[in-house]
Amino acid sequence: PAIGARLAERMTRAELTSRELEVLKLIATGKRNKEIGSDLQIAEVTVKLHVGHILAKLKANDRTQATTTALRRGILHLD
Repeated sequence: PAIGARLAERMTRAELTSRELEVLKLIATGKRNKEIGSDLQIAEVTVKLHVGHILAKLKANDRTQATTTALRRGILHLD
C-alpha cells in the first residue's frame, strides 16, 4: 500500500520546470532569494515567483517543506 501511495503521489503532482528545479536545488543549499537571483542571473522578484510555483506544485507551506518533499519524492538527491 505504501508503494502504491507513493507512485500515485508522483503521478498526480505537477511537474517542475527546469528553472523551478534549478531554484529548488539552490533553496536546498540554503541560499536566499537574492543569492539565487544572482547565481541564475535573474531578478529577485522572478525568484520569488518561481518559489511560489514550487510551493504550490509540491503543496508545501515553506521552503524547508518543499525541500524535504522533493527529497522524499526523488525530485532532489543529496550529493
